[in-house]
Amino acid sequence: MPALNVEELERQFNAAMEEADTGSTMEAMRQVYGELGSDDAEVVAAILHPKFELEIEATFISGKSYKGAKGFAAWRKDMAGLFEESRFQPVGVRGAGSDRWVVLGRLHVVEADGGDELDFPLAHVLEQRDRKVARIAVYSEVSVALESVGIYF
Repeated sequence: MPALNVEELERQFNAAMEEADTGSTMEAMRQVYGELGSDDAEVVAAILHPKFELEIEATFISGKSYKGAKGFAAWRKDMAGLFEESRFQPVGVRGAGSDRWVVLGRLHVVEADGGDELDFPLAHVLEQRDRKVARIAVYSEVSVALESVGIYF
């Protein structure tokens, strides 16, 4: 895995968290992410829009995209190949319109083959359509995630 400029990522994350919602909207997002993290494929498929897309602009799988519930499962398999353990913990959310949010969180990973244990900031742009998760874009750089939805700091 390429080296991360963790200090810069942390600075961006902390600046973004200054205006983040950590209340009721965040609680709703935690529920969504709990369902996305389910090992039950039917639970995951139930919250994904039929035209769901996942785009990765992060250090570990940059430039890849996945479509539909099968694509989401393939992404989880790719992550399992990279990391012995990976867990995204949402901690704040910034609204970006009525159906779009920037979810700020921490990614905790243990690299495969007994590698290092890492914890670093990560941002997701989550879009909803028809009360389902239609798109998630994953960004290593919080500033890029915010700028993608027109939020600058």
